[in-house]
Amino acid sequence: MTTDQLKNFLAVAEVLNFHKASSSMYIAQPALSRQIKNLEEEIGAELFDRTKKQIRLTAAGVFFKNEVTRILKHLGQAQKKAGQIHRGEAGEIMIGHVSSAMYSVLPYFLKTITTSYPHLKIGLLENSCNLIFAKILDRELQFGIVPNEVGPDGIGSAMLYKENFVVVMPKNLKVNLKKKVDLKTLANADWILPAREDGQVYHDLLSGIFQKNGFAPRVVFQSPNASTNLRMVSEGLGVTIIAKSAVKGVNLNIKYFELTDISEKVEMRFVWSKEREEELNEYRELFLKIFREIRRT
Repeated sequence: MTTDQLKNFLAVAEVLNFHKASSSMYIAQPALSRQIKNLEEEIGAELFDRTKKQIRLTAAGVFFKNEVTRILKHLGQAQKKAGQIHRGEAGEIMIGHVSSAMYSVLPYFLKTITTSYPHLKIGLLENSCNLIFAKILDRELQFGIVPNEVGPDGIGSAMLYKENFVVVMPKNLKVNLKKKVDLKTLANADWILPAREDGQVYHDLLSGIFQKNGFAPRVVFQSPNASTNLRMVSEGLGVTIIAKSAVKGVNLNIKYFELTDISEKVEMRFVWSKEREEELNEYRELFLKIFREIRRT
């Protein structure tokens, strides 16, 4: 089995036509047919159903197509990385993060990297927890920064810091913050919260907080983006609960109170693929060292 065979198989699998595939791959159709037949014999399974005029992928063929696509993608990434190492280049480390991380550790981390490790190029992708996990496992990201999520099987994690939640509301909402306020005060308010599919553990943590306070929030908007939620609050569209660091230095039409008396905290975690621990260990240890130095300052 060669990479050329795999690429030719994908070409046929995409168009489901040997003639079109042979033209696009610059190979004679009989030769392409023989390659696919030899591949099927080597695997021990038929990849195409040829019983009708229009060929189709078998169940084995669908599975094989998905796996070959993934393998060739990772092979291309490995070739690129090996070339960068050979040329003495660091390449790019991609980090996925939730938006609230940009209010806490990320700016200082990036400043430290730029100043002290100028050879390292860092790429960022802001997204929800679940999509960050998926992209890490698919090798599109090397690391992630997510709140309260340990991730699916295959994800390793380390705690970066803990902090309190704050409840944020529009400034004109008639709640007197000079007196002690708790969550029950806003039981009848409209709420802006992340969805369960954005991060199950974080969503369930928030649900538990509301349950302990004796009410289920009336959710009017759902977004995993901290800045989006704060702007919606500022426009009077509802109230939200968020990490304390997300409101620091924010110049919006909001006010907030801190939930200091509850055991639930925002736990920001640094995550990676366990399968790549050895490959990425040097970067992982360096980044964790920088993050922990930031929290001590």
